[in-house]
Amino acid sequence: MSKTTEAKDKKKRISMKIEGMHCASCVASIEKSLLAQNGVIRATISLLDEKAVIEYEPKQVDRASLEKAIESTGYRPMRPAMTFRLAQKPTEEEWGLIPSRIGDIDGVLNVDTFPKSSRIIVEYDEDLVTLKIVNRALKEMGLEIEEGAVSHSDRETLAREKEVQYYSRLLAFSLVLTIPVVLIHFGLLAPYLPADFPHNLVMFVLTTPIQFIAGYPFLKSALRAARHAKTNMDTLIMIGTSAAYFYSVATTFILTGYSSFYDTAALLITFILLGRTLEAIAKGRTSRAIRSLMDLQAKVAVVVRDGKEIKIPIEEVEVGDVVLVRPGDKIPIDGEVVEGKSRVDESMITGEPAPVSKSVGDSVVGATVNKNGVLKVRATKVGKDTVLSQIVKMVEDAQTNKPPIQRKADAIANVFTPVVLTISIATFLLWAVVLGQDWTLALSFSIAVLVAACPCALGLATPTAIMVGIGKGAQHGILIKTGSGLEVIPTIDTIVFDKTGTLTIGKPTVTDILAVSEANEEDVLRLVAAVEKNSEHPLAEAIVYYAEEQGIEIPQASDFVSMTGLGVQATVEGATLLVGNDRLMSENSVEFGDLQEHASMLQEQGRTTVFISADGKPLAVLGIADKLKDTSAHAVRALQKKGINVWMITGDKTKTAQAIATSIGIKNVMAEVMPAEKASKIKQLQSEGHVVAMTGDGINDAPALAQADIGIALGSGTDVSVETGDIVLVKDDLMDVVSGIELGSRTMTKIKQGFFWALIYNMALLPLAAGLLYPAFGIVLRPEFAGLAMALSSVSVVTNALLLNRFKPAKHEEGPDAEPTSQEAVSKIAIDPICKMDVDTASAELYSDYNGKRYYFCAPYCKTTFDADPSKYEGQDVKH
Repeated sequence: MSKTTEAKDKKKRISMKIEGMHCASCVASIEKSLLAQNGVIRATISLLDEKAVIEYEPKQVDRASLEKAIESTGYRPMRPAMTFRLAQKPTEEEWGLIPSRIGDIDGVLNVDTFPKSSRIIVEYDEDLVTLKIVNRALKEMGLEIEEGAVSHSDRETLAREKEVQYYSRLLAFSLVLTIPVVLIHFGLLAPYLPADFPHNLVMFVLTTPIQFIAGYPFLKSALRAARHAKTNMDTLIMIGTSAAYFYSVATTFILTGYSSFYDTAALLITFILLGRTLEAIAKGRTSRAIRSLMDLQAKVAVVVRDGKEIKIPIEEVEVGDVVLVRPGDKIPIDGEVVEGKSRVDESMITGEPAPVSKSVGDSVVGATVNKNGVLKVRATKVGKDTVLSQIVKMVEDAQTNKPPIQRKADAIANVFTPVVLTISIATFLLWAVVLGQDWTLALSFSIAVLVAACPCALGLATPTAIMVGIGKGAQHGILIKTGSGLEVIPTIDTIVFDKTGTLTIGKPTVTDILAVSEANEEDVLRLVAAVEKNSEHPLAEAIVYYAEEQGIEIPQASDFVSMTGLGVQATVEGATLLVGNDRLMSENSVEFGDLQEHASMLQEQGRTTVFISADGKPLAVLGIADKLKDTSAHAVRALQKKGINVWMITGDKTKTAQAIATSIGIKNVMAEVMPAEKASKIKQLQSEGHVVAMTGDGINDAPALAQADIGIALGSGTDVSVETGDIVLVKDDLMDVVSGIELGSRTMTKIKQGFFWALIYNMALLPLAAGLLYPAFGIVLRPEFAGLAMALSSVSVVTNALLLNRFKPAKHEEGPDAEPTSQEAVSKIAIDPICKMDVDTASAELYSDYNGKRYYFCAPYCKTTFDADPSKYEGQDVKH
């Protein structure tokens, strides 16, 4: 067994849902407890997802121990469960075997059977177990799950709805009782009440249900934490409300004649319930983007088995099944078209608005929509292996991953509650003992300090912004893989683009054929394609593809010899052909005369030149270019406007690289760089103090992407499982690089805004609550209003993060506001084939007449030569 395999066997990764978390101090205490367990390598808690992601060594610690560690902090780990009914009635012996057979599946935590109703409840780890796996184990026993009898809903959505309903009911209950308490306390009902009305007794009767029923969730959480010698946000709330309530009870039955605080206790719980309700609603909205991605998945599939069409749940489709997809249907799985022809709307995955033509042999992606034809698709990826599932998994992982700034907030929250308790006690002692003030005033200040303090806003600032930002990016095909990478994005000052396949389309094409006067272009292409058909070089493939595209029949070649770094040699139709670079021709004493001058010009235009000789005599020069993407120049310009230095890195010759870079506005070029040297070039830029982003294809450029501060894997298409890269872009669109950087920067801005307001709030309100302004100005912050401010601070942080939903990807330049790509032209004669500029008669110089064609020189822009008939274009506006 290899070391890598052994390392993987030692580590295990699980996720657990946790009930009852509300603030950063909750997160900090759970993380601390988990990390204290032997064998736990990493533990990350997501407040919004209410989930723990734990990496551990199974030989040292098991799931049960991890669950106990969470329970020791006063919170409850939740196990996902699936409930289903069996189609047949198993025998008593089979019922006895079911728990052990299903229990043997890796990831199944518990199995409960109910023979009377033929039901089974399975608790499981959702990262390891699916319904299909359980069903397969039952089928091996000769049992099947009854169709439509599976309870396996979106637990997160249900949990969010349940939380909102729970707090809403408590809020309504509390509000109904609080209103009369406030009216009685402030004497607003005095004109309508008898003189001997027992105010305190009535308020006691009304406030008691508020304290112990409406306040039950806070009381339960605080007591559970106290049982394990922990404190949390609910500890502060319950101490504050309990102090007000029990003091009021004492004034009612023992210390008669003193003012009560019933209104404070009632209003405090009501306001905090209002905050929790609004917070639950807002938190539900933060995960809307990821839920909308999950909702794209088809629920059923029509498979063709033994010539019959069968409709089955999507979970039961196997690799190799042939799925029938009718017009308007969602494609349920990733696969390959085996029959039919249609157009498919892939916008939900790639963001591309135009439907894509699909025919036999083409790949399709699950969750995309078949538009107009009937397709039969063989499933190649199902379940968690599909592109959509990978995207959802990647986004969920990224939302759980914390940037360093959140670790600082967690560290503050870890000591926040004990510090506030200390300040509260000190406040009471200061006013009551040191300053000798009335102790009811001292108690009021002390309670205000307890309920004004808010670690919740601190804890919500990062996860809400990350969840909204990363989810929004996923909707547009921009997958930000790590929360930690977000913090670096706003500091990027340099971006490096790989040339081939990133700035260019990655498919070299023949652009020029310059043949000697006595040779025919078609004959030249036929002969050179015959030689190159035996080569695997990308340029050889481009020549063969071009010949086939022209409908040329390619003859057989013999005596093929490949000469590394020079070219190839072969015999075609009795002639010995050499195909390669100018060095190969020099070594074989082949002189190209005038053609050599044209070849030099082509090289200056950014084209690769291929020389061809026949029987020791020059035959032709081919120009081959990799066309620039339409978005390259726009993306470069947009990045430069942001003050980012743009570099191009390539293995091309310096002259060629400079020509290509100049045509799209890049001034900084690293040429003649071998693939293995790219990472060291990135490191060199970093050593100069630059924060570097590298954009490449995610496979060939993996070392450079890993070395960069931010790696951007571009144009992954349906392959989103790119290991290297902090940002993975689904579309092959360079403007998404701009959008990814903008989205990352805006997300970090929202995180910092959340932290700023949370810290300012606590710094400003705590002194005010402690009575700092009372001696000079007589200003008192009543505890109930301190509680309201605390509740609303959390809501404001979440609402601010939700503004990221307005994010729109960077647009391509078009229309009158677009930066002009050429000078004003009066009478245009052509569009240059390399730089795509409109070239007018004044600036286009006649380069030469060669072999019956007139070659013009693109003087003002990319220095390209091209053939054109001026009489055909003069006096006309030739558009892009």
